[in-house]
Amino acid sequence: MDISLTLKYAGRHALKRNALVTRWCEDLVSRECADPAVHQLRQAELLAQVLRAAGRIPAYAPYAARASGRDPLAYLIDNFPIIDKTALRERRQEFLPDGRLPGSRFNIAATSGSTGTPLDVYRTLGSMLREEAFHLQHWRWAGWRRGERQAVLRGDTVIPIDQRQPPYWFRDTAGGQLVLSTRHLNEETAVLFARELDHFGVTQLRAYPSAAYLLATYCERAGVPVRLKSVITGSEMLYDFQRARIESVFRAKVFDFYSMAERVAYASECQHGRMHVNPEYGLVEIVDEDGRHTDGDGTIVGTSLLNRSFPLIRYRMNDTARWSREPCPCGRRYPVIDRISGRLADQLYDLDGRAVNCTLIGFAFDGMRNIRKAQVAQVAADRWIIRVVPAVNYTALDGQRVLAKLAAEVSPRVAASIELVDDIAPLPSGKYKWVSQESSPGKAAGSSSPAALEAREPEEPSTARGRSRASALLASLLC
Repeated sequence: MDISLTLKYAGRHALKRNALVTRWCEDLVSRECADPAVHQLRQAELLAQVLRAAGRIPAYAPYAARASGRDPLAYLIDNFPIIDKTALRERRQEFLPDGRLPGSRFNIAATSGSTGTPLDVYRTLGSMLREEAFHLQHWRWAGWRRGERQAVLRGDTVIPIDQRQPPYWFRDTAGGQLVLSTRHLNEETAVLFARELDHFGVTQLRAYPSAAYLLATYCERAGVPVRLKSVITGSEMLYDFQRARIESVFRAKVFDFYSMAERVAYASECQHGRMHVNPEYGLVEIVDEDGRHTDGDGTIVGTSLLNRSFPLIRYRMNDTARWSREPCPCGRRYPVIDRISGRLADQLYDLDGRAVNCTLIGFAFDGMRNIRKAQVAQVAADRWIIRVVPAVNYTALDGQRVLAKLAAEVSPRVAASIELVDDIAPLPSGKYKWVSQESSPGKAAGSSSPAALEAREPEEPSTARGRSRASALLASLLC
């Protein structure tokens, strides 16, 4: 047994499953079916606190100073501009408290998101613990109860990336979790995974949609039965064909959720498959190209309500959705949004023809501030190209670091090279494909023709860096 992993996960659960987090979860559950006016009042209270805190943020201070005594919801929409990732990256100092880098009381999550565009997101311990209550609430929607065991297939590094002998998992007995290595999932190991799920007594799986789909596909081909109560998916786009196979093979309902590294919005599926936006997590708007609210398809704009020490206000995502005005049979009175559409990513394969999870590929760009944009393309069965739009301070060392992280954190069985480009053009639809399969169909060894897979921002950043030894330890426990 790996003592360091045991201590890490035990410490993580001591923080995330404490009595205060449980009470916050119960508090959320108690208001689920309340009148929408109750949710609006609670949201306004939280937003008023955010606007007061925004007075310390140079980019927001001029707008926040005039908000006192006014309806915070109306004032926000009428006065604050919509910002995006580009503004946050190029004017970083303006969005920091008092214009300075945070101290050790912050956790700095360096993430590439799903666009190969690095971004630092600063989070406090309080906001991270508060967020856990929302996840616990959703697990309960999916039927989980305290004491039941889960499996996790979400990119955790629990064994060496180059290990070629089982076990390919870590038994987190303190948290009642079986943490599976996504990097080691293939047609042969899936049978071992299935047996371990049974031995550990797992009732619920939490996974990337693409990983859960592959596990279900491999188990079905091998004729290995897996029975679960539910499957919780997130961090990537969930397709209908993926949901159908996962539910058919595991005989379990899928409960998807929507979140992102910036933590400005959170939506989760109920038992009727409706996506409910939690109004106490973030203020969500759907706007058209001109930034006006729309009942049709539009872009998601979110305002964080949890992290008042580093608030993101009216932050535009690249995801699109539309409001649904139909009440949900589940009885919860949260706002409901229809199908969310995210950015595009294809399926890539390593030198052995094994599928490489597109969300894991993003780990190679974590913390890379000198890259404006990147695209990972497989141009042959044995060759990947990483197209990089360099920032002003980019050097060859940045490219070397990306390749090193790709080998160390994603797959050692990938032959990749860096190619500097002026820009990466969008598809005719206007969407941007950040992971692109460009080899001839069927050429990837041992694979069939890859299908395009859409992916959203990762729910959790893979790399968290603190400003002190204590904050680094805290980050390792919480992420």
